[in-house]
Amino acid sequence: MMQLNTIRFAVLCYLTILAGASTYTEEDLVDMLKDGFRNVDRETIDGEVTVEYGSIPTWLSGNFMRHACGVFGETDNMNDTLPNYIEHLFDCMEIGSKFRVENGKITFTQRWYDTTLNDIYNIYGREMNESSFFIQSTFSKVNKAQFDKWEANLSDTSKVAQVPSVSWWQIGNEAVAMTEIPIGVIIDTHGVSQKGWIQYKDNNMGIPDTPQYGFTNNPAHEHTESDGTLWSALVVTNFVSKTRLKIRRLVYKVGADKFRHVVGTYNYEDADLSRCKGHNPYPDFSSRFGYMHSFSMTENYIILPETAYMHDPCFYRHYEKYAPFFQQGFRYEPSGFTKLLVMRKSDGVFIANITMPPFFVTHQVGSYEDGDLIHMDMLTYKDADIYTVSTYIKNLNTPYTTNVSRVTINMTDFTASMRSLRNPARDPAAFEMSNINYAYNGKKYKYGYMARNFDRKERNAITKLSVDTGEEIQYTFPEGMFVQEPQFVPSPNSTAEDDGVVIAQGLDGRKHKAFMVIVDARTMELISHVTAPDLALFGLHNRFYPLDVGKTDTAPSQSLNAILVLFLLCLHIILHTGN
Repeated sequence: MMQLNTIRFAVLCYLTILAGASTYTEEDLVDMLKDGFRNVDRETIDGEVTVEYGSIPTWLSGNFMRHACGVFGETDNMNDTLPNYIEHLFDCMEIGSKFRVENGKITFTQRWYDTTLNDIYNIYGREMNESSFFIQSTFSKVNKAQFDKWEANLSDTSKVAQVPSVSWWQIGNEAVAMTEIPIGVIIDTHGVSQKGWIQYKDNNMGIPDTPQYGFTNNPAHEHTESDGTLWSALVVTNFVSKTRLKIRRLVYKVGADKFRHVVGTYNYEDADLSRCKGHNPYPDFSSRFGYMHSFSMTENYIILPETAYMHDPCFYRHYEKYAPFFQQGFRYEPSGFTKLLVMRKSDGVFIANITMPPFFVTHQVGSYEDGDLIHMDMLTYKDADIYTVSTYIKNLNTPYTTNVSRVTINMTDFTASMRSLRNPARDPAAFEMSNINYAYNGKKYKYGYMARNFDRKERNAITKLSVDTGEEIQYTFPEGMFVQEPQFVPSPNSTAEDDGVVIAQGLDGRKHKAFMVIVDARTMELISHVTAPDLALFGLHNRFYPLDVGKTDTAPSQSLNAILVLFLLCLHIILHTGN
């Protein structure tokens, strides 16, 4: 009993010291948050971590991969004229980052990928005061002269130009770095190295490989069946004449055979670009698909929540290659709508097109069928400011609120409703990067796990939400620690949904180093906390891969198949056709 009390006292002391009363000023917290938006100075290979608390479960084994940023530039001394910094989280220069867990031990690796982008940046001594910002962006300003200087190099397909840095897929036994166009780079999860573009075996999904065709808005997040079949969707654009644009969305699936099977097709109204006047958006919503970062899947249906952040076909008439893509290609339309497209998985038939008042969606929590109802739980916003405002580096102190929402479709009359899953007595909060026990994907489930304040100076947490009762429990981090996406990992032979651990990594601004925590998914109590030997910056998503996934000895691919012609790099050709 004395030994047990001693252990409890040690735990209490650790938590009290770690999460005690604030000793930091507002300026301190902002400075620590800014640590995550600077630069990585050096690589770390299999670095030893410091165990701050607890011990590592011996059953936990895998590579915890993360799309981390390696470079944001001179964010402490910004030059807006010749941009010497990257102004938006989505545009940072990628670095491979992981914690490896095996036999009760953890190591940390962080290394730059062998890409054209890194080759160019190395020429400047990895100094953005010298290089300025020179690549195509989603939201950030670029240096036009530097863009022109290096455009041909970055368009050369003899080497991977840049590793996609949004999400992680698994196709067969391969780990794939993905973005929001239907291409991907194979990553060796053991060496943290790129092994070339994934080579699909289908014929470009039947789409001709000509400049008149383009691919866009492939949701970053896929859904994967228990047998490994992966589902996704994309938009195909086709200039059939100088002014007429055909637009359709394809839903496809792919397995270990790397053959993408198109299952369903949804056609939008053709866009007549002669109706585009000045820089006004296209006047007809029926020709404008809604942006999707994620979608829903149940046992029998794919549901595509197209948001009111709508694609604007008129941007082809006035496309500016130096300007950020998203600022040109999409507009949030408060007078528009969010659309739910429901496709039956068995035959690819779209059985419903349901419109709702406009809102924006980032991530899914879970979804399932309940008799004649389909419940889809997701993170929603009243507009697209989470993209267009909140994730700019200069707006780090701008507060935002996330709605954890349940959208329910009544399949008898194809109507939809929305309600909050949180207890109304709870304070508004900023949640992101939601996940569940993936064994319950598409099925009835109870618990979602989310990062709270992941990019805010306010105290971060991993929150566990009961979608049935609205109850929330959380593990709260000490001030100055900034968490990234949490992942649920089930215990061996688990039977309960929350029998396992939640793992997360992030930045410890107090130590200027990366960290990883392991939390009991049932109680949300800390099991272990380790500190890496070096700094890691902010980034987007991560994934925990078993050790037998993602190990490859194949040489990097030196060529791209037809689908790997980047949509953005072909836009100037499309424009000549469309004028």
